[in-house]
Amino acid sequence: MENNQQLARVNDVNAAITPEMLEASANLSNLKTAINLSPEYIELAKPGESFRGIFWGFTEITVNDQVTDEQRQIPAAAFLVDKCIRINAGVALVSECKKAGIDKGTPLEVTFKEKKGNLKIYSLTLLA
Repeated sequence: MENNQQLARVNDVNAAITPEMLEASANLSNLKTAINLSPEYIELAKPGESFRGIFWGFTEITVNDQVTDEQRQIPAAAFLVDKCIRINAGVALVSECKKAGIDKGTPLEVTFKEKKGNLKIYSLTLLA
């Protein structure tokens, strides 16, 4: 029974292969790298620091809870910066992006304005 299920999964994958995919797979060595899809964390350490990027949307990251040491998911904002996906899970930045209602694909400048206690305050500026 298990072998039949594995075979069915393989057949499902094979059914999705198109002639265009087969042709493209034969030419992979001729293609250039376009974008790194593995997100990297971006952090602004000092007030006044900023970055420019394309808003990519929201995701979640796994962190260890500092009190319980258990893993948990927290929301993060994602940006396309220099052909890399960069994420930041700062509560204020994620909140500011959600509050602004930014559409995916919007060019922005994110600036670290100030720190109030443990909270970093950011400003978002639309780029045109």
